[in-house]
Amino acid sequence: MEREEKIQLTKRLIAHVDHDSTDYADDLLRVPFSVFDDPELARKELAVVRRFPHIVAHLDEFEKTGSFVTTDLMGTPLLLVKQSDGTIRAFSNVCRHRGSKVEFAESGCKRVFSCPYHNWAYGKDGALRGMPHAEGFDGMDRTEYGLVEFPCEVRHSLVWVVPTPGADLDIAATLGHKHDAEVADTGMTTSYQVRKETWRLGMNWKIAVDGVQDSYHLCQLHTKTVCNYLEGNITAFDMVDRSWRLVVARKSITEVRDADPDTYDVRDYSLANYTVYPGTMLVTEPNHFEVWTIVPDPDDPNVSYCTIRLLSPTKPQTAREERILEKNWDLLMETLHDEDWFVTKTITDNAANGQVDELIYGRNELPGQVFHTMVARDVAALAAPVGEPVA
Repeated sequence: MEREEKIQLTKRLIAHVDHDSTDYADDLLRVPFSVFDDPELARKELAVVRRFPHIVAHLDEFEKTGSFVTTDLMGTPLLLVKQSDGTIRAFSNVCRHRGSKVEFAESGCKRVFSCPYHNWAYGKDGALRGMPHAEGFDGMDRTEYGLVEFPCEVRHSLVWVVPTPGADLDIAATLGHKHDAEVADTGMTTSYQVRKETWRLGMNWKIAVDGVQDSYHLCQLHTKTVCNYLEGNITAFDMVDRSWRLVVARKSITEVRDADPDTYDVRDYSLANYTVYPGTMLVTEPNHFEVWTIVPDPDDPNVSYCTIRLLSPTKPQTAREERILEKNWDLLMETLHDEDWFVTKTITDNAANGQVDELIYGRNELPGQVFHTMVARDVAALAAPVGEPVA
């Protein structure tokens, strides 16, 4: 983060603390309650979400050439493989012969991937290398029957995939070059993956995203946990295209009110959440990172999946460093399971039966307003004639 940006960000946050204010939207936003429980809308949203990048792995999961990881992204089975040049490529984990999975293990290391059904074999580059009784397929061009490939990029030690063949992928441009540089400056690019866990949540995906974007609830819901460290409803919001940075002030930020700007780093007195639309959050804290990936279930609007990665700038070298990271993870789990998800699960339950027509997002809920407005516009654009503007 540039020196002047650090100074201005510190001033913005301290001013908000002094005035008990935040960065505001221009007006209130009213959202139909049905957006969390509408099967037809969920189908359209899935089509939208599949057009954007999502994090599917960390570089630590690929130790050497041929290392692979299999996963599922909104119903699309993926096979991620480290190439000889050190890059990661993403393929559909589907045999081009009769559609079986090619690889059933969650991870490992191989030079060749063979479908167990008829033993069609694919190289780590996805190319079809061989098949038993090849004479039965005379006239078939093997070069056209490699594994289907998806756009894949490694950025900030994270493996990003768009589950749509041929889609554009440029994470630096998506984050915005200023924010991309800030993330790199935190040390995430050389990070070490400490923990990773995925949950199937009984709630609409937008509810889960809302929770990570919302600073309004920090000192309302989390009175005995997060509120001890962070200021509630006090944030600085900056947007670049379809990504944004949300910075939450720590309780300690007023300690540097009159300090020499060159003697401290505002990142030690705040929490920054870099959101990559629609459901990826890179949360940077002074001594660790949280990487969130939230996606909808491909079939049920009342189900979503959330993967959280806990990263350390470097691999822990001492037992004390390990204990600190474990403590951070435990605090996160406590707030999520006992507070956030315990409460937000009721939103999904109420969407179908609560007899409420609409929800209201306040001017102080700017990230939520931006997120819901963007999703609604993208869904509307699906049905709009080519070239026609979407309101």
